Amino acid sequence: MVSGITTLSYSLEMDWALMWLTAKFLGHRTTCLRLTLASIIGVLPTLWVLLAENLYAVPWELGLVWPIFMLLVVFPELSRRFWLKAYVLFLALSLVAGGALTAGLNWLNLLLPHFPALDFAMLLPVLLVAAGYWLPKTRVRQLVGRESYGEVSLEVAGQALTMPVLWDSGNQLTDPLLHRPVVIVEMSRAYEWLPETLMPWILAVQQNREPGPVPEEWRGRVGVVSFRTLAGDGRLPVIAVDRALGFYADVWYPMVPVMVGLSQEHVASDRSYAALATPKSLIRYPHERVGA
Repeated sequence: MVSGITTLSYSLEMDWALMWLTAKFLGHRTTCLRLTLASIIGVLPTLWVLLAENLYAVPWELGLVWPIFMLLVVFPELSRRFWLKAYVLFLALSLVAGGALTAGLNWLNLLLPHFPALDFAMLLPVLLVAAGYWLPKTRVRQLVGRESYGEVSLEVAGQALTMPVLWDSGNQLTDPLLHRPVVIVEMSRAYEWLPETLMPWILAVQQNREPGPVPEEWRGRVGVVSFRTLAGDGRLPVIAVDRALGFYADVWYPMVPVMVGLSQEHVASDRSYAALATPKSLIRYPHERVGA
């Protein structure tokens, strides 16, 4: 009974660490609750083997399919084009961890025959988490196509909005007056975040109607930016934010004063991000200063 509990505990720890490491290398944020629920799902085949008292009770095909259910729990909002890459990354990390465990146990058996192998095995999940903090992840994110993904946190009137962003150096959109960078945000993500007094003005601009006067408390903080794409010309209502932070390469950076441009269209066709910003708006070095 103790051996069974130990086996399940070890499986739970390993699944948690491997899923966390997958999220870290993928550059996709998740929660401890989702990781824990996915780990519990991952333990079920091991429990089946223990109850059946048969090492081959779980078909190998099921072993390949089972991580998909775990990934569904950990990454519910991951776009479809990254799903296969996340699955392959998880399997690759599992194989590397299994190989490292086997090699480590063999070396320990040669060098320290009386060393308890279980202690080393239980230490491996901790080493995996440590590796997730220490190992460089840029190259892996380049391979999966997520090196430019991050998050942006915008604050207006005391309300903060955080969403996935694509850091696109090709985004040169600025407001015409003070030339502040414009962070393009999907309107659908901002309805509950935007001040109610501004909503009639914003909707009028988006619908190409005469917007009317700007509420007095927002004068000098809003405007209209014209843009041109292959699909045609358009206008975006823009709002100056009180504070902006950008999550880039695993670090939160303050941003220069930016404007938020509200788009009625989806920023990404596959919904992999909901905002578009230039990395030049990040204050990444101490000598940089916030300008107007």
